[in-house]
Amino acid sequence: MFRTCSLAVLNCGSDIDDARQLQQKFSSFKIKALQVERGLWLELHNAPAIAFVEGKMIKGIKEHLFSVLRDIIYVNNEISNNPRFNLRKSKGTTDTIFHILRNAGTLRSRIPSNTVVFCGGHSIERHEYDYTKDVGYELGLRGMDICTGCGAGAIKGPMKGATIGHAKQRI
Repeated sequence: MFRTCSLAVLNCGSDIDDARQLQQKFSSFKIKALQVERGLWLELHNAPAIAFVEGKMIKGIKEHLFSVLRDIIYVNNEISNNPRFNLRKSKGTTDTIFHILRNAGTLRSRIPSNTVVFCGGHSIERHEYDYTKDVGYELGLRGMDICTGCGAGAIKGPMKGATIGHAKQRI
């Protein structure tokens, strides 16, 4: 799972939207988490070139890679096989998602939230993508922050739209 999610993060901005196609294209991609004196070091081999500029990984992508690792470890240690979380029921799934978001520092109490979360498919029709981009744009103009997963389609569209809306509002 870590390899698959990391590959998706490293491929951000690419036109490839199919996980199987991505896995095939980068079948030689490897990632290892190595323990070092002050934490972890991620060692990558044959990673998508789109994640790098002049041989250095883009900072945002590096942050997202460590977020993937953090979230997988948290879910494995705290959520999986924990009887408190019933993923077979809608309420249990919602509770689980909020626990993951709290652990990631996404949710801060006593601060009014202006975050809109988008979930959706990566493989959508162009008109559907354009619609999600328009929605993100309108929300961005209104100062709303967008939270999505990574990848293309219904995940990428709102973020792209909000970026333009935020830029126009100087946010």
